[in-house]
Amino acid sequence: MPIKIIATADLHLGKSSADVSAEVTSTKFTWNVLVNRAIEEDVDIFALCGDIIDRNNKYFEAIGPLQAGIDHLRENGITVFLVSGNHDFDVLPQVVRKYTGDEGVKLLGKNGVWEIAVYSKAGQTIQVAGWSFPSQYFNESPLLNFPSTAIDPNFPVIGLLHGDIEDKTSRYAPFKLNELLRAPVDLWVLGHIHKPGNYSAGKPMVWYTGSPHALSAKEPGLHGPILFTIDGNNVAGERLFLSPVRYETLEIDVTGTEDEAQVRDRIRDSLEKDATVREELDNVSFLVYQLKIVGEHAKIREVEYWASRVTDLEIHADRNVLVKIRKVDFFLRPLLDDLKELSGQASPAGILAGTILAINEGRNTDFLDKLLLQWRQRMAALNDAGVYLPLAGEERLVDQQENNGKAYLERECNRLLGELRNQLR
Repeated sequence: MPIKIIATADLHLGKSSADVSAEVTSTKFTWNVLVNRAIEEDVDIFALCGDIIDRNNKYFEAIGPLQAGIDHLRENGITVFLVSGNHDFDVLPQVVRKYTGDEGVKLLGKNGVWEIAVYSKAGQTIQVAGWSFPSQYFNESPLLNFPSTAIDPNFPVIGLLHGDIEDKTSRYAPFKLNELLRAPVDLWVLGHIHKPGNYSAGKPMVWYTGSPHALSAKEPGLHGPILFTIDGNNVAGERLFLSPVRYETLEIDVTGTEDEAQVRDRIRDSLEKDATVREELDNVSFLVYQLKIVGEHAKIREVEYWASRVTDLEIHADRNVLVKIRKVDFFLRPLLDDLKELSGQASPAGILAGTILAINEGRNTDFLDKLLLQWRQRMAALNDAGVYLPLAGEERLVDQQENNGKAYLERECNRLLGELRNQLR
């Protein structure tokens, strides 16, 4: 009889999705959905690969739902294997302390030491190898001390690990794909990266579960746990799309529109059409869009004003999905017959046109270099501003890469050029 496993990571119990507000947007809601789905699927093992709790300040908010869910799993004969990540390295052991001595709940790899557990069912046996963060930061690859000699080659091995793949500068247990592939493991289930991914479909299979609940626009697309089936030495995986919130980006071309009503209709029609054709929305309650308004237009400022108010729009799509707009970005170009001809003029409009062409053609000019220097200086000042430090956390608030600066300058040059052309009409 095959062994069935539901695996997930990065739930961050205690947090809720950005830009929307309802009971279903809380990770506590999704945790209950995961538990109930595991029982419905009649799985044997529930595997949690770290960052189940969101930092120490969420301990009291998370402990009740997490323990209640584990109890519900245990009552239905489901064994729970866990490893801790960088966010819950200290609190997850406290949460599972009540299960000390319970063979149905096992936190593997405490104190950064690999641990191997054995699970058997109806004549089939698998080994579960796990490693947990001993502290918030861990600068070395956990695979350097993988206990290969302790593995029984007669039974399949499932590896549970939380960390960064192919990022040697990471402070979060960095490891290489080749290290995973060389280990005597049949299936790696990984946490830490919130984007779902399958890094190897062969043997061993290597899966990042991704976050089961999308928390922000940085986590676009489909999210949910993975259902694995192990039958002898054969391993198969299927992703279950259970996140109640889904973030997407939609590009809308407003070329040819003439007034506010036409711009508004173009945006609404595009949203309704896109929401209708989106797949895997059965478990989605909120479909949250970031819009990119593109195209050529003679009234750039007016279009930006008309479209900026679309963030108030809410559409009820099929399957009771509520469509919301979190942000609108503009990438509009002035409606010009010949940008190159205009760039030859010794005028402010000509300078702007020449700068746009240089950016599009990948060239640098003295004027563009000066603009980029000023942009970098201002972004550096913004990053270092004390008022923003609580928001920035461990990351830079603004990415200062040159391509980002050129994209910003192109938008502003297009905006100014459109304004100049309107004034000359």
